[in-house]
This record gives sequence, C-alpha cells and structure tokens, in this order.
Amino acid sequence: MATALTQTDIDKLEKAIARGVMRVEYSNGSVTYQSTSDMLKALAYAQNAIAAAANKQVPSTLAVFDRF
Repeated sequence: MATALTQTDIDKLEKAIARGVMRVEYSNGSVTYQSTSDMLKALAYAQNAIAAAANKQVPSTLAVFDRF
C-alpha cells in the first residue's frame, strides 16, 4: 500500500536538494537518489500529486443539444 505524499515530504526533499544531499529520510523509510535530476523529478511529481489531491473534482461533461 502506497503512503500518501505530504507537504513534509516535499519540504524534506527541497532541503536535501538545497544541501546537495542525495539521501532523504521519509516517515516510511529512506531514498537515496542517483542524481539531482532524479530528485527534481521526484519533487515535481510530489508537488503535482498534492496539488491534484487538493483540487480533486468530480469529472463532469456538458451535453449540448440543438433544436431543428
């Protein structure tokens, strides 16, 4: 079961990037990234996932009918 990403996870990743540290300790374990590029990708993923969860909306459609 996957653990939901949190703002704390993003904060830890940002701090590690700023310090040039490749290993990040999260609440459910640690990750050693291979490169800063990988860390930036993980950061973007986490930010997008949290934003999507915050803006979760029910999909809707619009039906348009023309009268002839």
